[in-house]
Amino acid sequence: MHMYILGSGGREREREREMGVAIVEPNTCIRGCCRSDSIPLHLPPSSYSLLNPIARGAESVVYEAVLDGNKVAVKKPILSTSDHIDKFHKELQMLCKLDHPGIATLVAAHAKPPNYMFFFKFYESLNLAEKLHVEEWNPTFDQVLTISVQLAKALQHLHKLGIVHRDVKPANILLDENLRPHLADFGLAEYKKDLKRVSMENWRSSGKPTGGFHKKNMVGTLIYMAPEILRKEIHNEKSDVYSFGVTIK
Repeated sequence: MHMYILGSGGREREREREMGVAIVEPNTCIRGCCRSDSIPLHLPPSSYSLLNPIARGAESVVYEAVLDGNKVAVKKPILSTSDHIDKFHKELQMLCKLDHPGIATLVAAHAKPPNYMFFFKFYESLNLAEKLHVEEWNPTFDQVLTISVQLAKALQHLHKLGIVHRDVKPANILLDENLRPHLADFGLAEYKKDLKRVSMENWRSSGKPTGGFHKKNMVGTLIYMAPEILRKEIHNEKSDVYSFGVTIK
């Protein structure tokens, strides 16, 4: 097997400086449907260790972890069915294409059984929801403007790629040590071209009406949903923009 360190390029050089993780060829998931020239997709067990869980959801657990001596955040999906594994691969394919300073940085993944995991850069501050409602942070006008512009640019980047996030909200906005925002959690994201088909499928409700949930065409978080989603219309870029507006209001 051929091994090499992350190659040249903006985000690639950043990942190399931060992680120094070797890529082993063939750098693909177990199915061969996901590939990256800059993000390692399978890791030796000795290269990482999971520490304390820092967040739990219906579909995943997020851990503080160490990867090659660097602190990272690991999202470990709960994969109990083949549909869940399909969803992991779809999310990984999408994350491998994202390269923007306003989007949470995927630094590695483990895309082979028995452990399927996403390794993200660790953001030292709280997410925006915790910052506002737990710490009772009162941002200045300049801070609000900076966060708003960065998030708007991140959404613009997604929409140019044909991706609709579908769950923009403060809890999915991670803040770094300089309070710069990074949009995270692409578990509900879809390509616009697939939204009509996906929206017509029978989604199962998670039983959490104020959190992320699926129910027919209604996908996202209730208080941030655009009116057309509540009317069971199909998501589009404007739905993300509405959620963005509610988030920064």
